[in-house]
Amino acid sequence: MSSLRANQALVAPEIVIDGRLALFHERERWLAIADLHFGYELSQRAAGWLVPMWGMQSIAERLLQLLDEYHPSRLIILGDLVHDQTAAAAALELLRRTREVCETIVVAGNHDRKLRGSIEMVESWKTEQFHFHHGDCLAEPGDRIQIIGHYHPAQTIADGAGLRLKCPAFVQQAGCWIMPAFSPWASGTKWTSDEESRIWLCTPERVLPLPKSEVARV
Repeated sequence: MSSLRANQALVAPEIVIDGRLALFHERERWLAIADLHFGYELSQRAAGWLVPMWGMQSIAERLLQLLDEYHPSRLIILGDLVHDQTAAAAALELLRRTREVCETIVVAGNHDRKLRGSIEMVESWKTEQFHFHHGDCLAEPGDRIQIIGHYHPAQTIADGAGLRLKCPAFVQQAGCWIMPAFSPWASGTKWTSDEESRIWLCTPERVLPLPKSEVARV
C-alpha cells in the first residue's frame, strides 16, 4: 500500500493489520479473520437470555466493508465461524455473500463441529510462508509461520487518570501470529507475553503497537 491509515499497520513486509480485526497480504491478496462466533445472540436467546440482536449485523457489515475496500482474491476464516449450530442458516447466508466477492475458505474451529456436514470446511490451509489453522489443537512446528485464532487476545491501556480501555490485540511471536476475535461479543483474554512478542492493539480508528517495555510489565 502506498500509504497507511491510522487504523492500519505494517506488521511484516506486504502484510497489514487492520484495526477492524483483519490481516491482509498485499501481494498474495488474502484477507484473514478469526472467531466470528456468528449468531451468538441467537444462541443466547435460544437459552432464554434476551440479548440484543445487533452482533450479526455488525459482523456482516464490517466484513463486507473490508472485502469492498481490500478486494482480496481469498477470504480465510480461521475457525469459530459460528457460536453454535443455532446460527447455521444465518452463517450460510453470510458465506453466500462473501463468496459473491471472493473465494472463501472456512477453517474448522472448536465451535464449528456440528456444522461440518452442512458447511464446507478444512482443518487447515497453507501457503508457501504461512500455516493457517484455528489454534485449538497443536500443530507440528515447521518452516511456516502459524496464523491462528481461538485465544481472543486483548490488552488494557490506561491514561494515568484512572481510565482503562480493553482492546482486542494482534500478537506476533517468532513462529506464531494470533488473531484478535472478529466478534464484538468476544471481550478478549488478557494476553500475558514476553519481551520477544509484539502486540498490536486494535480499534476501528487506530492500531497501536504496545511498546515491549510495557509488554514486559503487564
